[in-house]
Amino acid sequence: MALLTNQAELEGVDAGAWLDRPAEAERVPQPYHGVWRRTLLRNAAGHEDRTTRVFWLQTARVHVDLRVSADRTAFDDVSSLDAMPRDGLVELARQQGFAGFTEVQAGTPEVCTWHRQIDFSPPAGTRDIGTMQFESPDILLESGADAPYHERWEREPASVGPTWAARLPHDAVLAAGAVHGAAADYGPDDRPMSFLARAGRFFMYARARTSRATAWLAPHRGRTLAQVVGDLSVSLEQARALLDFEISLAHVSASPGALPVIALSTHPWREGGTLPFRLDADIETAEPYRVSNSRSNHVDD
Repeated sequence: MALLTNQAELEGVDAGAWLDRPAEAERVPQPYHGVWRRTLLRNAAGHEDRTTRVFWLQTARVHVDLRVSADRTAFDDVSSLDAMPRDGLVELARQQGFAGFTEVQAGTPEVCTWHRQIDFSPPAGTRDIGTMQFESPDILLESGADAPYHERWEREPASVGPTWAARLPHDAVLAAGAVHGAAADYGPDDRPMSFLARAGRFFMYARARTSRATAWLAPHRGRTLAQVVGDLSVSLEQARALLDFEISLAHVSASPGALPVIALSTHPWREGGTLPFRLDADIETAEPYRVSNSRSNHVDD
């Protein structure tokens, strides 16, 4: 498979990898579908964060989440993790993101549980559960169920439309050209899990680190990834392997057959490039998509 071009072809690549076909009772309700941009986080101490670029794509079953500081270095002179010094690796380790399955429990308020299948951060041993309230169809308020926090989410207008998600076999990811650098040489027993999800004109692609690198994180439960990567007992080779975890947010233009352009990624050198997946239908006219690199996380459509 050199290229995934539309939903029918995606389904045909590996029907067993298709994720978004849950029983009706298990489906995440339609009002949650789309790409949500966080505009406010308020923690228990009252500290507010309005600048971190946080995006959550939700389909009928799958979520992909990406969180990047507004003041992250551009890394303009970097093209891969290879030879990156430790201080650069530590900065990249401050990013966050994850992907997995979402469960919504009916009630007043509704309760969302995000079951993470892959996680950029080390295992924390805590649950990710929030109580949810729609202020309007495109504004969602979340409060922590197990931890005191409040988040405000706004849906991206261009994310309204068809949604689907698939877990991609590693061979298919390789054939599509969606793996770069050392990740292309993973052995058969060390190949990471990959998710691809779509909402409207948006894609989110998430490829985990290898199972070997994931095992290295197990003893560091409760630490941040930046603490682990900055630990001098962790070799530079190990640190790079821990950061070999791509989560990218991309947007499809109106041009027929156009590839999604990456607007934000845990691998910043991928930004401005493309994902090797395209849609040949269901694309409405739209201006190019941009994520602001200023100290505002506003998205311009």
